[in-house]
Amino acid sequence: MKKDNFLEHNIFSTTISDKKIDIDVILHEFHNNTKHHTHTHFINNRWENIYINPQKIPSILPLLSEIHSIAIEIFHTKLSPHQTLVIPHELLGYEKNEFWFNSALPGESTAVHNHNGKAIISGVYYLQVPEKSGNIIFIHENKEKLEITAKPGELIFFPAELDHYVKENKGSGKRISLSFNCYLFPLTIPKS
Repeated sequence: MKKDNFLEHNIFSTTISDKKIDIDVILHEFHNNTKHHTHTHFINNRWENIYINPQKIPSILPLLSEIHSIAIEIFHTKLSPHQTLVIPHELLGYEKNEFWFNSALPGESTAVHNHNGKAIISGVYYLQVPEKSGNIIFIHENKEKLEITAKPGELIFFPAELDHYVKENKGSGKRISLSFNCYLFPLTIPKS
C-alpha cells in the first residue's frame, strides 16, 4: 500500500492481485452489455460516466467486495464502533449505483471534478490502460498538483471532495476504469 500526502489529504494506492477478480471477464461483460449502459455527464463531446446494473456484469461483484474490504482496512479509524462502509448499488437494494465506468478513446480526457456529497471516500480502479492513455491528476485551486500513474489493476482511494481530472489519452487504445464512492453505513442515499 502506497500513501501519498497531498496538502492535508491522504491518497492511497495499491495493486489488487486477487485471483477471483478477472479483468478480462469484466471487460468482456462491459463490452457485451453496451445496450444496457446508461450515462450521465456529457462533457467535451463524450459521456464521462457509464452505469451498468450489476446483474448485467456479475464479474464486477468480487472486485467491489475486494475494494470494500480494502477501504475498511485503510479507513477503519474513521468509523465509529459498529459502523462500516458501503458502495451502494441495486443488488444491495439501493436505487442508484455508486460505481460507474469511464471509457476514454484517444484524444479524450476527463474534466476537473470531485465526488463531493455524502461520500467520504472515492476511488478508481484501472481495468485497461494502454500506454500514454492518461494519468489521474489531483489539483488544489489550480496551483498544487499530484499526478498518479494509471496502471492496470491499480486501485486508488482519495477523499470525495478532492478535485481531480484525467489527462488526455495520447495513446492508441481505449482507457477503461471503474470509479466508485464509499459511504458510511447505515446511510440513506439521496434519491436522484
